[in-house]
Amino acid sequence: MVKARLSQTLTGQLRSLVGQGVGDHLCISPILATDFGRTCPLTPRIRGLYPLRMTKTEYLAEYDGIVKTVQMYIDGSKQGKSELMRPAFHPDASFFGYAGEQLAVGTQFLFDWIDKNGPAPKIEPRVVSVDILDSIAVVRLEVAGWSGKLAGSGVRMSDLFTLLKTPSGWKIIQKAFHWHAAESSLAA
Repeated sequence: MVKARLSQTLTGQLRSLVGQGVGDHLCISPILATDFGRTCPLTPRIRGLYPLRMTKTEYLAEYDGIVKTVQMYIDGSKQGKSELMRPAFHPDASFFGYAGEQLAVGTQFLFDWIDKNGPAPKIEPRVVSVDILDSIAVVRLEVAGWSGKLAGSGVRMSDLFTLLKTPSGWKIIQKAFHWHAAESSLAA
């Protein structure tokens, strides 16, 4: 009952904000906004309240370009070769996360780790979400089944990528990750 009233109140307030031009980039799905166990996508689920900036064809073309960029990261990870993923990253990209107890910072850490870990041919990557807003995008990637010299076995990674559309295509400008370590895994 309380959740339903809160949901109705939020819906009314958000519609008011959108009508005033304030809420153009808000997540306006009241169910998602009030359910803390879920993520709030950048593209709202209520049709008509979010200004569409791309046609379906344009959106699909951008989506394909983004997924192609993320696939370079996946290919480099599977083969244990950072040179396969380097073209996906902008030269000034940032990288942060904890590998075990160690704070990993900088794309050079990532590239060195991939090369030292070696192949992880049985990783199971899954793109969970892709949110596109004009020249920027956010991708959530879940990768299970990591293996290798540094990863050990049974490791899962949660990755968040921010991408920027550049004249040469979509580039990763930031990667943050969470390492879900198995008991037998080793940090970098």
